[in-house]
Amino acid sequence: MGQLGLPLALGGMEVSNRFLRSATMENMAGAMGQVRRDLLRLYHDLAVGGCGLIITGATAVSAEGRAWAQQLGAWDDAQVEGLSRLARLIHRSNPAARCAVQLHHAGSAGGGYSYGSLAQGFSLNQASEGQISELARAFGRAAARVRRAGFDAVAVHGAHGYLVSQFFSPAFNQRGDDWGGARENRGRFPLLVQEAIRREVGPDFPVLWKMNTDDFLPEGADRQDYLWLAGELASAGAALIELSGGVKEQVKLRNRLRRETGEREAYFLPALKDFRAAVGDTPLALTGGLRSRGAMEQVLEDGANLVGLCRPLISEPGLPNRLLHGPDRRRSRCTSCNKCLLSIAAEPLCCLEFDPFEKVIRDL
Repeated sequence: MGQLGLPLALGGMEVSNRFLRSATMENMAGAMGQVRRDLLRLYHDLAVGGCGLIITGATAVSAEGRAWAQQLGAWDDAQVEGLSRLARLIHRSNPAARCAVQLHHAGSAGGGYSYGSLAQGFSLNQASEGQISELARAFGRAAARVRRAGFDAVAVHGAHGYLVSQFFSPAFNQRGDDWGGARENRGRFPLLVQEAIRREVGPDFPVLWKMNTDDFLPEGADRQDYLWLAGELASAGAALIELSGGVKEQVKLRNRLRRETGEREAYFLPALKDFRAAVGDTPLALTGGLRSRGAMEQVLEDGANLVGLCRPLISEPGLPNRLLHGPDRRRSRCTSCNKCLLSIAAEPLCCLEFDPFEKVIRDL
């Protein structure tokens, strides 16, 4: 079975295997961020498919912070009932599965890789002290709703050029006050978010983080910046840090990294050793490019605690069970075509490469 099938203690919860469903925008929620049938079906399939830790797609902490019109929400108490149904469904579909909600705010327009996202008029560089404090409190209140809904943990989207990432990246943050400039100032907001969440959920509820290893921009934050931030988050009590990368033009970046990485598959593996040194014993997940069991096992051998999968689980939600327990150990069928990524701004998440109906309507 290898390390992939081993359990992992993570911030007071036990994850049954080393597969992490990396948060993936679904575009399946209602107009007010509520859980709908399509979302329930998606997470049922992921739970039955054997993923040890399932993190939902980006879930807005405020209505004004949405990047997509059909984005799941945790900004209002009225959304807790639907989130509770989702948590119950995952736990009943697979009692061994653990689940978290990823908290998200889009930040200023033009960040991230939202491909047609909503423009809400927020300006990072013009935000007042009061607005900044309120944004952090919104993350905290949303985390409290996630806990009330029955999820096992909460996750923060601190990567890919959205609000938290924008605060830390000099590619976006040009503030001249104590929130900008030196990385210690730019890092104040992520740490404030961690503090606000911990204040709301208490000491025993795992807080997970997704962050970049590098912005891959000349003017952005680099590995040394993120090593510092990872160490600070680990010291502040992060239960897991998931490593990814990039803030703009993600399709081009991922295609480039795939060519450069080759058979190794894991895009961000070269950064893993440095991050392990920076965070000590804090668990790490590595996401990006993993397709074969051999590459996944190697990532665990090299110091990661979980392997994060995004596009492979869009195409094949049962991949964990197949690789762990089935006779078929072939690599994921995902070809990294990125059609799913390019379509989610306007359409519900699905694998277009292997959707038989796509072939029916392609030439209409």
